[in-house]
Amino acid sequence: MSNFTKSLRRGVVILAQRDIFHGKKRLKALEERCHFAFVEPTTRDDVISQLGKLAAERPYEAMLFFPGFWIFKIWDKDLFGPFAGTLKLVVTSSAGYDHIDVDYLSQKGAYLANSPAAVAEPTAMTTLMLILQTVRNTTHAEMTLRRGKWRAGLELTDDIRDMTIGIIGNGRIGQLVQKKLQALGAKRILYNSRRQLPPSDENGAIYKSIDDLLKESDLVTLHCPYTPETRHLLSDAQFALMKRGSYLVNTSRGPVIDEEALVRAMKSGQIGRVGLDVFENEPDVHPYLMQSERATLFPHWGSSVKRAIPDVDHECLDNLEEWLKTGVPNTPVNKPIKTSET
Repeated sequence: MSNFTKSLRRGVVILAQRDIFHGKKRLKALEERCHFAFVEPTTRDDVISQLGKLAAERPYEAMLFFPGFWIFKIWDKDLFGPFAGTLKLVVTSSAGYDHIDVDYLSQKGAYLANSPAAVAEPTAMTTLMLILQTVRNTTHAEMTLRRGKWRAGLELTDDIRDMTIGIIGNGRIGQLVQKKLQALGAKRILYNSRRQLPPSDENGAIYKSIDDLLKESDLVTLHCPYTPETRHLLSDAQFALMKRGSYLVNTSRGPVIDEEALVRAMKSGQIGRVGLDVFENEPDVHPYLMQSERATLFPHWGSSVKRAIPDVDHECLDNLEEWLKTGVPNTPVNKPIKTSET
């Protein structure tokens, strides 16, 4: 490859932990079109320094963040700034993007693409597990056994076949959860999302306003993204609408629930039990939730299965390849603002 040909290649920064990165063969196949630079997760300051050095060497148009970089809680202009004049694409290996300064990228004319497909199935499976554990009160049953009490004090529980379940956020993960619940014979499925699905896509679920869904459901499960509009989507007023003693499951994002209000609702008996994989102030969890046997808790662990790592790697690279072909990634979450820089 001549130096002239090399200079025409698109600059792409791969931010990944090399020993768990599964996309090496695909990068090799793209080398005629792209110049790749690897940056591994160390400290935030060190990574920012490395990015500055790369930007001084040549223009880079794309940044792909793979597993290993989730340790950086905030992705903002400090990370993107070195490439602000040339950046056209950022891809994250996560489904959620509340940790990313999307407005900054849009203003700079860059797409942000997420990776929702790879984590959808394991997250839906975790949701189903939490639903079943919450309904059957398994945390209390296990702790009773571990205390040497066998079944002392354990009461009969509800059965999912007799329950109305409300799904808030019926996108990719919500629909997978719906199918799994229906396969288990759930009596009735309600849903709410930004818009009602066509009847052919509802598959037996019934669209409701959030207020009506809360009033009618025996269990509510959350699958909406975290945005300024969904912060504290469920708080005191919403818990008051729910059936007394009803159940709540959340595998979306912690701040969608007002955690202090949830604790108040649990203490009053308005909320019977909860199953949570996410928390408002992660990694800190409210002390009441930590000690309550009415709460089944996971450490934001829902998509942590072995196959998710190669799956998200390839989903990220799918976004890169589509952008190289068409100028638009597969799963954009923003609309870049075209400026004189772009």
